[in-house]
Amino acid sequence: MGLFAGGCITILFILVPFWFRLPPDNLMQWFTDFGPIVGITMLPMEVAPLLLSLVAYYKTRKSYPESRTMWIVVNLSNILILISFLVYFLPVNLSFVEHSIAPGAVAAELKRWQLIHIARTILSVLSIVLAIRIHTSQAKKTYV
Repeated sequence: MGLFAGGCITILFILVPFWFRLPPDNLMQWFTDFGPIVGITMLPMEVAPLLLSLVAYYKTRKSYPESRTMWIVVNLSNILILISFLVYFLPVNLSFVEHSIAPGAVAAELKRWQLIHIARTILSVLSIVLAIRIHTSQAKKTYV
């Protein structure tokens, strides 16, 4: 989860401001040149936290029933992150890669991209905070 959140934060504060400074054709060329590499890097970091949080929920739901609700929130956050990738980011990123979006529409789409990415980043940080909180509360019970 930390790797994905770190990647989201890096994209948000480094790449997105850079993208806004590019003319539409240059932005689409950037996505053509580097988008697939970023996607191949980020996708496993989206899927792995979801799988691991599902396993953690399954393994701890009976031993630590008080953490059940927080694990459900973590899993829902991770599911929403993956859905946002499949429903929004993948098609939009591909439209940039394929230069199939009109250059005049790029600025508005990039702004929408940024807003949805902010939501994704918040969800990824929320997942980490809750997972750490769950872990520390379970560790206290284990060692007390």
